[in-house]
Parts: sequence; C-alpha cells; structure tokens
Amino acid sequence: MPAPFPAAMQGAAPTPPKRRLAVVAFSLALVAVGLIGGFGAAKLADDPHTAKPELLVGTVTWSNDETRSIAFEEDGALRGPLDGDTIYSVIAESWQDVRGTLHHDGTYPTCLVDEENEPDSTDRHRVELEVLHRDTGARPQHIAVHVHCLD
Repeated sequence: MPAPFPAAMQGAAPTPPKRRLAVVAFSLALVAVGLIGGFGAAKLADDPHTAKPELLVGTVTWSNDETRSIAFEEDGALRGPLDGDTIYSVIAESWQDVRGTLHHDGTYPTCLVDEENEPDSTDRHRVELEVLHRDTGARPQHIAVHVHCLD
C-alpha cells in the first residue's frame, strides 16, 4: 500500500490542535493589546483645555451693559439663604431675541439692557444661556457665550 504523504513528508506529524489554539490565543491577545493601547492613546490625546458649553435656563437678576456682566439665577438650582446669584461675563458675539431672530453684530442683548439707558439694570428677565466654566484656581469664572432672550 502506498504511503499517503510524499517521501519528504513521511514521518512529519500534522500540526497538533494545542498549537493551533496557542496561535489563535496569541493573535487575539495582540488584537486586545492593540485596542487597549489605541483607546489609551486616544484618552491621553484628549485635550483637557477643550471646553463644552452647558445650556442653562433661568433669570437674570442684574445686568451691566458696560462691563457685559450679569447676575444669573439658574432654574431649580439648590441654593442656601446666603448663596448669591452667579456672575457671568457675557462674551456672546451673537444672541437671540424673544422672536428667535439671531443678532450677529456684537451688540449687547436688548433684554439685558436697562429701559432708562442706565448701565445697571435690575429688571428680571428669563434667558437661556450657553455657558462655560473656567477654574483658574483662585475663583471660578463663568462665561456666557450665547444668550437667548425668553421674555
């Protein structure tokens, strides 16, 4: 009866299943290390200085159009009796009036201006703000990057 393998292959054993399993396991381990390394590198590359705006709705209780500052009371914020409103710097180049019209001219939102043309206004106005918070170590800064007048 002739040999099933050529003469050069006679005596060579086929690859055992354990060896195949080890090769597959090693390949999966390399893929896992690559994925973990990739996600780790992406996390390290995440810029800690990138800010994402937060959307707040509440009432402006004081405004000064010369300093572009407002005192803002957020709806539903838990506040103690000695807590004051949060002061925001309004740096918005654009703002939205009550009708939904966008203003891109760098003017101060009309709903925050005093009706008697005084720099300070204590008129209460409902607004929606897009804000950024910046921690400088000494005192946090609060910045309004977009104002939407609601009344």
